[in-house]
Amino acid sequence: MPTPGSTTARGYGYQHQRARVRALAALVPGTPCPRCGQPMYRDQPLDLDHTDDRTGYRGLAHRSCNRRAGALKSNRRRPRRVFVSRW
Repeated sequence: MPTPGSTTARGYGYQHQRARVRALAALVPGTPCPRCGQPMYRDQPLDLDHTDDRTGYRGLAHRSCNRRAGALKSNRRRPRRVFVSRW
């Protein structure tokens, strides 16, 4: 059983890591990032971007672009603070 918080528990286990290696090997240098449109190269930090329900992969994306998108999605789920003025 994977430990809570491990890569396997979060859905990024062996199969995901193998798929990322295959995607990196198939990367054509200069392919645009699907999130920002800037070129991607093998020497850059790249993540294998998955669909929101984690049933498939969208392809590679810059690590910063992929994680920013994940943070935005996560933040949208949080309850909003209600500001109450003292006036």
